[in-house]
Parts: sequence; structure tokens; C-alpha cells
Amino acid sequence: MVETPLQMTERLYGKLLRRRQEAQKWSDAYEGKRPLLFASPEFSSQSGGLFEGFSDNWCAVVPDATVERLMPLGFRLEDGSLDQAAGKAWRRSECDVEVGLALLEALITGRSYALVWNSADAG
Repeated sequence: MVETPLQMTERLYGKLLRRRQEAQKWSDAYEGKRPLLFASPEFSSQSGGLFEGFSDNWCAVVPDATVERLMPLGFRLEDGSLDQAAGKAWRRSECDVEVGLALLEALITGRSYALVWNSADAG
């Protein structure tokens, strides 16, 4: 049985909903929305709650540093040659500018999404 576009959309939306909680957990860690985990109860009582709202977020350092070093340079075909047309389309679509956002999201949550279409079909 072939899915209708609506059925496919509903199925894929269900997948997104199932993944949302896990992705949110990692996004929260990246943004520093995590409790101070290293503080023991003794530390908390001795400091009188002075550091209760303090948390130094090192969770962002790893993905940020990695994204700074990732940049697609070209598209290689199976025979090893470079696909010049794909490279031109990549730059023309300004993907080289926006790819950092997609890479960062993929590093944080394990997934990233992009919409791709043929602009010649736009009318």
C-alpha cells in the first residue's frame, strides 16, 4: 500500500514527537539549563546556598569548537572527481553560510533537518 502525502506527513510528525524529549534534554544541557551536579549536600549546606543558582556550562564548548572546524569544501562523486555543479548550487543557495547552524544542531541533538527544492520549479 502506498502512503498518501498526508499519511506520510503524519507518520514523520509522529517520529519527531517521539524524538522531542531526548533532543530537548541535550539542547537544555547545551544552553546550561542543568542543575549543579558536582555539589554535594555537604558543600551546599556549608556554602549556605551561595552557589545554588551557579552553574558553569562546559557542555557548549565541545559542539561550538567542533562546528568552528567543520566546513564542507566540495562534493566528491563515486569516481573521486569533484561535482562542480553541486558546489555552485551549494554556494548559490547560501548553504555555506547556514550550514553551521545545521551542524551545531546535529552535534547537540544528534539530528538536523533541511528543506531542499529545485528553484526552477518555483515558477
